[in-house]
Amino acid sequence: MLEDSPEGFASRWARYAAEVELFPRTEGSPLLECKAGSAMLQLFERTGPYLSRPGARRVIIHPLADAVERLPAGAEPALVANGISSLQAQGTVLAVEEEFVVLDAGVPLVVGSRGGLPDGLAVGESVRCDCPAPVHGFVMAAGGLARVEAKRERHEDQI
Repeated sequence: MLEDSPEGFASRWARYAAEVELFPRTEGSPLLECKAGSAMLQLFERTGPYLSRPGARRVIIHPLADAVERLPAGAEPALVANGISSLQAQGTVLAVEEEFVVLDAGVPLVVGSRGGLPDGLAVGESVRCDCPAPVHGFVMAAGGLARVEAKRERHEDQI
């Protein structure tokens, strides 16, 4: 099981949220378009439409890979969109937990592996992965301020 809930996943991996630029989207579309590093990505939004306003945001980028492959040490970080909500990435391992590897591909990616990780994979190694659609996106709230504003809006709606 890769996640118990969107909230649980976001809480677990918040420290690896990437700084991205979100763009306006078509009403009703589940895809977020963002610029992450030098790549333009489309992410399947998992946190609801109200946190995903256009502008600079912190987003956990969560692709799923069929395989994660080791590369020679020192491979350059790379992130390329290769279709709608799919990508190719390579870079340095920042963390390994269960079936997840956090990869610095110019921006952090929390990659879930469907086929398992290479035996003994460790922080600092270089890896690559091809990640078919959908690539998930978890938009992070801006600290406590978003919660306070949301409460005030609910209160004002009841007046």
